[in-house]
Amino acid sequence: MPAPTQSCSSRDRFTASTQQALVLLLTQQLADAQIRRADARGSERLWQEVAALDIDPERITALLYSGHDVDDREALRHEDDAWLNQQGPRPHRGWSLQTLHLGRPRLPQRQLNRA
Repeated sequence: MPAPTQSCSSRDRFTASTQQALVLLLTQQLADAQIRRADARGSERLWQEVAALDIDPERITALLYSGHDVDDREALRHEDDAWLNQQGPRPHRGWSLQTLHLGRPRLPQRQLNRA
């Protein structure tokens, strides 16, 4: 029996909802560490995790200072959806040597003069 196939759109929605759940959790943890407990090291570690996960820090900041109770996940979810709709499509961040020259012809190698 073959494995069921999964469409790209449902996979993208799963990824988006998983990332949103992670964003909400990190926002709650940052509010606890940074605002409630004033834990500088814990806050720094969480911000490093945000960067490592390639989450836009403005997204977290918008949730932290939205005026909603950070324990109200439904309000945070609506606020995050509104923020995402304002941002539009996200450009690809970063580059690699493999993708740097895509679409451009490579220059021919120059031969050394043996004189």
